[in-house]
Amino acid sequence: MDREQRKRLPIFEAAIKVFSEKGFEKATVDEIAERAGIAKGTIYYNYGSKKNLFLSLIEEGIERLETAVKKEIARRNNVRTKLEALITVQLQFFDDYNSFCKVLLSEVWGRDTRWEEKAERIRSGYFSIIKDLIDAGKVEGVIKKELDTGTTSSALFGMIGIAALDRFLFEKEYSYEDILNTLKSIFFSGIEK
Repeated sequence: MDREQRKRLPIFEAAIKVFSEKGFEKATVDEIAERAGIAKGTIYYNYGSKKNLFLSLIEEGIERLETAVKKEIARRNNVRTKLEALITVQLQFFDDYNSFCKVLLSEVWGRDTRWEEKAERIRSGYFSIIKDLIDAGKVEGVIKKELDTGTTSSALFGMIGIAALDRFLFEKEYSYEDILNTLKSIFFSGIEK
């Protein structure tokens, strides 16, 4: 982690918490600065505005997810184990960063929002990782050819995201392993040839 990333980390953690608790509109730079233990001016100096801070946080979160997934799938040698790694990493990421998950799925996702560009960033970036795996699985003959790649990709992302949001944010007790195994079972029973 470079010096710039270390400096931004307390801001990232504090801002994501405040945005997940209050939503973008009600969150204030004052509260974010207080939680991060820094001066409000530091946020304005680094980001310029609350909106730029929010957009930067979403981009950084997406990049962290993509990096983690790419690292794990590169270590696997077939489509099924790559998809299993993707499910595991995305679920673990949403567990580790459950406030980010809440912000991403409640504030960013959907049409006619001011954040539509960030939703498109996920669709063109992270979804392309999933689509490539689905297409490779079709070529290898392990995934049903009749499945629409785009729908399958968004269904996988959504299945993991909503399960994570529901369990990690709203349940006091849950078994991470049970969630992971259930998601893998549902997904693979539906796509495997």
